[in-house]
Amino acid sequence: MSPIVRRRRAGKRRGVHPLVIALVAIFGTAAITYYAFAQSLPFQHHFTLHALVNNSVNVRQDSPVRIAGIDVGVVEGTSPDGNATEINFTMDSTGLPVHTDATVRVRDRLFLEGGYYLELDPGSPSAPIAKDGFTIAESQTSTPVQFYKLLSTFDVASRTSLSNLLNTLNEGFSPQPGHGLSDSGAGGFKTAIPQLTPTLKDFAWVSRALRGTQANDVENLLSSAANVFNTLSGSSAQLVDSVTGLNQTSSALAASDGALAQSIAGLDETLQVAPAALTAVDHSLPAVATLALTIDPSLKVAPPILDALTSTVSKFAAVVAPAERGPLIASLKATFSQFPVILRMLASAFPLTKQVSDCLRTHVTPLLKMQVPDGSLSTNESVWQDFVHFLPTVAGASGSFDANGPYTRVLAGAGANTLAGLPNLPIVGQLVGSGPPGGGTLQGARPSWVGDLTSADFHPEAPCASQPLPSLASPAAAPDLRSVRTPAAKPLTAARLKRLFEAIHP
Repeated sequence: MSPIVRRRRAGKRRGVHPLVIALVAIFGTAAITYYAFAQSLPFQHHFTLHALVNNSVNVRQDSPVRIAGIDVGVVEGTSPDGNATEINFTMDSTGLPVHTDATVRVRDRLFLEGGYYLELDPGSPSAPIAKDGFTIAESQTSTPVQFYKLLSTFDVASRTSLSNLLNTLNEGFSPQPGHGLSDSGAGGFKTAIPQLTPTLKDFAWVSRALRGTQANDVENLLSSAANVFNTLSGSSAQLVDSVTGLNQTSSALAASDGALAQSIAGLDETLQVAPAALTAVDHSLPAVATLALTIDPSLKVAPPILDALTSTVSKFAAVVAPAERGPLIASLKATFSQFPVILRMLASAFPLTKQVSDCLRTHVTPLLKMQVPDGSLSTNESVWQDFVHFLPTVAGASGSFDANGPYTRVLAGAGANTLAGLPNLPIVGQLVGSGPPGGGTLQGARPSWVGDLTSADFHPEAPCASQPLPSLASPAAAPDLRSVRTPAAKPLTAARLKRLFEAIHP
């Protein structure tokens, strides 16, 4: 065999270079070490999120991230961010997508603290999807109450109150010296246990009712209770006073346990008759519902009225404001200073005005409402209506008696029935009249003249209201005409009102 062939065979037997084998071993050792510690393959990108919390508690690297108790990510680390702490964590594909309204809660894994994990709520589907590197705001994160914070609330005063509570319970449930256990509070509680069965049944019904009938009833109840507790926490001084008053009341009840027992017995009797009363209330509820439906339209129109009333009260408040109060009080003071003088003047004027008003009520008004009785010539209208109708007649006839009259009267003769009247008068001469045809007797004017009044007919010493109501008929009229008659009041319709104005202004 030649030397050249021998060298080629020797080169093939050499194999892989030792340097290559060393590099492969180093790379494999590094990859295995990285995977053992990072639990992931190198050079692989992970979906990363950030969350700002006011206290990261004891969250550290490798703490799990869970959705509904299932691990979907891991915490990569924490870093300070001003007064807050930023928690960086990665998400697996099983926990995606995460929306922008997602929330994070730091939860403890054990009751007595220890390890912590992040409880992630991915948010609502209607919100936009969070992108890689999204930061959940601090307003969307919460941290647990740590045990030492809970213990810090038990300060000296709280521990003293708790000790007093336990001592009071001990005294209440323990028997007094020289008495058996049956006379203690524990014995009484044991005796009351059989009677608590129906009460607990009712309590179960109430508890079931507290669950509500709608989807958000319990949430609304808890929210309202939270608002109440927040109000109580903001009024700690008033709450302390209430607890102190309750303590004093409890002490007073404990000092008079006999009266308390009688009160409880009376309450028991009241509860025995309560079902009938509650049944009656139950029967009255439909009427209450009907009343509510009746009031409902009024309540709908009430807001504008209340707004107007509020506006009026606001204006009144502006009138009585401190800036306007001084001038207002000054003017009221002047008014009240002069008010007694006005009252004295009115006191002297009222007796006179009363007589006038009584006379108007008993004589003038009835006379104006009477009819002038004149037989067939009666208008059947009241006096005030005859007077109103008389006014346009006088206005129209006045032109016939003065120099502006439209007529020129010339007396040529009166015929065979001419009657001599009054004797010759200055300037006018003798007045004559014409008698009725056939020479009958003159009947005179109608209505007949009642006659002149004399001074004996006036009685100024007597009140007007005490005088008899005079008759408008003449003494020679028939008796039925001389009786005082007041026509029945007629309704003042639009037609009568129109005729009245036409009579006044023809």
